[in-house]
Amino acid sequence: MKKLQVYTLKEFISPFLLSAGIFTFVMLLDKLLDLLDMIVSKGVPVRTVVEVFLLLLPSMVAVVIPMGVLAGVLMAVGRMESDLEVTAMKASGISIFVLIKPLMLTAVFLVATMVLFNNYVLPDANHLAKNLLLDIGTMRPAAKIIPGMFVEDIENYRIIVEEKDDLTGELQNVVIHERVPGMPGRTITALKGKMEPVSANRFRLVLTDGQIHELSESGEYRKLDFAIYTVEITRSEELIRQNRDNRGDRELSSSHMRALVDSLEEQAELFEDSLVSTGSAPILAMINNSAVSTGRGTFPPPDSVDSRTWFNLSRNFLAQQSSDLRILADRKASLQRSISRYRVEIQKKYSIPFACIVFVLLGVPLGLSTRKGSAGIALGVSLLVILVYYLFLIAGEQLADRRMMPAFLSMWLPNIILGAFGTVLTIRSLHEGNPLPLGRLTTAAGSFFRRFSSRHGKHASDDMQNRGSV
Repeated sequence: MKKLQVYTLKEFISPFLLSAGIFTFVMLLDKLLDLLDMIVSKGVPVRTVVEVFLLLLPSMVAVVIPMGVLAGVLMAVGRMESDLEVTAMKASGISIFVLIKPLMLTAVFLVATMVLFNNYVLPDANHLAKNLLLDIGTMRPAAKIIPGMFVEDIENYRIIVEEKDDLTGELQNVVIHERVPGMPGRTITALKGKMEPVSANRFRLVLTDGQIHELSESGEYRKLDFAIYTVEITRSEELIRQNRDNRGDRELSSSHMRALVDSLEEQAELFEDSLVSTGSAPILAMINNSAVSTGRGTFPPPDSVDSRTWFNLSRNFLAQQSSDLRILADRKASLQRSISRYRVEIQKKYSIPFACIVFVLLGVPLGLSTRKGSAGIALGVSLLVILVYYLFLIAGEQLADRRMMPAFLSMWLPNIILGAFGTVLTIRSLHEGNPLPLGRLTTAAGSFFRRFSSRHGKHASDDMQNRGSV
């Protein structure tokens, strides 16, 4: 029995590693052009690009491992089924559970490993990758100019352009905030401009039809119109690494995010108390026949003022209170959105690894449902399952970030649905040889399309004959 379980495990490992490698390569295609552009266009050393590549791998591994489990289980069990090894097992009185047990134990091991990986390796890798990409971006400042976005990574300059032509280097509606130490701050605007590369780390901005606005230390404002003005921007050729302590939600472990959630919830409660006290203060003042005094005024105003003045002062006071309430509500809503985002990331660190178990429950019945010549069909079904799973996961993340669905439900619902479906199919596979009749489904679908095409062709031929007779 143990030999059969070891044999099943050996049959699983090779397709699992192959599938995980293929999925990783497919995901890397999206980053490959950017990595090559770093070498060709930006002149980044190959060693640094390899470092970026290695730092990006953990984020992909966290996603492709469950995908590789499903494809590996499908290929292993499907091959054993097509070679009648499963049939020989059943004839010998051996239950399908013998195949499921080693695969499930492997999935549990992968779940535990991926949870630790997502909490202790992935956050630091994401943080190092983000810092390195920011440092590389500052090496080639010309490449950082993106239309419609402020570029703040260039030392002493803050630049925004409305349009940029990457081929000619021409710019439209340029605004530059220049802050050189020891010099007065200046704002340079121009209708047009052009980037002229000088070296790998230096380029020149030639601006036309613009103005220079300058405010001296004494507070004197000066404005200068120009027809042509040149700005030289230089950056050291060496990669300058900076330590940035601020981290995003994907750069934190679940324990750190839980601590942040607790802190944000306390702040949200304080804002809630402020909303209640601020909103109820005027009403309580009227009920208790007292006054509410703030730095902006008193409500209700003193009785010594005339009725018109009393009305205006009360209206202004209540309008200001309403504005304060909106500000407090917006800040509370912002905190709640941050809390939802952190909760989603916490649940994601556990739900995605748990998909390994779900995909074993699905992969075994799918593999048993294949027959000779239908392995491609089962593989297509598995890819469809993966696509559906991650689409539901992305949609759930978006809904949870917008506070339209609880974070736990949004991240675990795909596992619950597919896990329940896989459990039913697995139970059927313990008693039936073909828990999911893919072959019959394919035959029925093919028959339907053949009848539909023949009927459509018959109608078309009848129409042609009628037109010919007319």
